[in-house]
Order: sequence, then C-alpha cells, then structure tokens
Amino acid sequence: MARRSYPVLTAAAVLAGLAIVSWPPSAGGGAAQAAREARPVGDTARSVRPPESSSRSFDGLPAVGALFDLDDDGKLTDHTCTGSVVKSPSRNLVLTAAHCIGGGSRRGNIGMAFAPGYHDGQTPYGVWRAVALYDPPEWASGSDPDADIAFLEVTDADGGGKRVQDVTGAMALEADGPVSGQARVVGYPSGDERPVACRNRVEPYSTTQLRFTCAGFPNGTSGGPFLAGDDEKTVVGVIGGHEGGGSTDDVSYSVIFGSKVKDLYQTASASSAAHSKS
Repeated sequence: MARRSYPVLTAAAVLAGLAIVSWPPSAGGGAAQAAREARPVGDTARSVRPPESSSRSFDGLPAVGALFDLDDDGKLTDHTCTGSVVKSPSRNLVLTAAHCIGGGSRRGNIGMAFAPGYHDGQTPYGVWRAVALYDPPEWASGSDPDADIAFLEVTDADGGGKRVQDVTGAMALEADGPVSGQARVVGYPSGDERPVACRNRVEPYSTTQLRFTCAGFPNGTSGGPFLAGDDEKTVVGVIGGHEGGGSTDDVSYSVIFGSKVKDLYQTASASSAAHSKS
C-alpha cells in the first residue's frame, strides 16, 4: 500500500556547496551482500540517541514540509505527502517520492504546493508552488520501485523572488550508496495537522532498498526524509520504493541513494538553475 494519501473529499553539473559521490551498485547477493557493504552513518558516541519504537508528533522542522494538492483556483486542499528542501545551486529543490506526484518529468502546472514547517494549519515559512517535476525514466515508464524518487522545483506562491532554501535552510543529499546506522525519519500523516518523527536504525533490506522499523508512519508520510549524521541534516533516503514505502505503518522503505539519484539530482539542479536565470 503506497504511503501517498488519496483523499476522496477535499478539505478547507552543478553541485556547489553539496558533496554527492557516485556509488557503484552492488552486484547480486541480496540483503546479506548489501549489509556487508553498508556504510555506517551517525554511529558515533555523541550522535546515537536511544532508539524509538513508535513515532511522536512534534512542531516540525523548517526544511521539511507537507505536500498539498491544489484545486482549480490554486488553493491548498489536502496534504498527501511529505518533502524536504535539499541544497542546490538554484536554492529551490524539494526532494520527495515519485509515487507522490505521478510519472514523467515536466515543467508547468504540477498541481501541488509545498508548505515547509507546516503544523496546526500554519505555514510559518510560506507556501511554495511546484513548477517542475523531475523523476527517473524508469519510474515514468514502469513505476520501478527502485526509481521511486523525485525532485520538485518550487517558486514563491506569493510571486516574490524569494528562494525556499534561503528561507528554510536545506538538507545535504548523500548519494554514496547503502547506509546503516541511526536516522530520524519525519513525515506528515494525511489525517493529522502535525508531523511525526522517529529515531531508529536504518539497514539495507536488499541491494536496492533500505528498511526502517518504527510504528506510526501511515498514508501521507511518503517522501518523508531519512535524516542521518550528527546534526540530522543529511538525507540518505525517503519513504517510498518497496511496497510504495511499506504495506504497514510499522516498517518503511526507501530507494538506496546511488548513481540514479545522483544523476537525477544533477539534471534537476542544472535545469532549475538555468530556468531561474531565464
């Protein structure tokens, strides 16, 4: 069951400042092979916090927000997925899962908006309209679960010249292959007005997917970032991939961030940077 929420009724190469390293995919071997080659993240004495078994609601993070559908008048309706601002030269890229948006990279009316730091009906960092979508061709052509990743280019919904990264800050994007260690996963359940978060271990599920075990990540949390590192500001995954991110609320999955994600990031960065200058 995909973690994107589908409400029935609506409600009132440019890598400046971001290190992304290519990673050669593992050859065969399943989960055991992936585990042997997994790169630890955040497992230092000062960074590891007690693991949690269930998510808890909180006020949110500036660079993580809810993705809203828009009605015909361009107004926010329901939040259906989660996204996070990632560092980019254009300072206007949001990372999410491809199944949250639909297939096919395109520019124009995407029909979605991003509200970073959203909680309790408040949009403390504004609303940002999606003006371009970038997803892998493997997702657009066949919904490949190993390609369930996407970037949105966003612009100030108020028509100003602000860039979202300048307002919220941004997460670093790590595309150096499989990881293991502790991470904090954040998402916006579709039926709630506050985000949830949980800290636990991230481990390889296969050579192409990561697994995170923690209860309380229902529909709407798709696209939520796996945040690693001592400061929990490095994205190493997003809820999506295998089983649309998970068939239960207790176990979440992510595509392993390797060369496919790196290439997609470079395409999105170059295109959004060129468009922002035009």
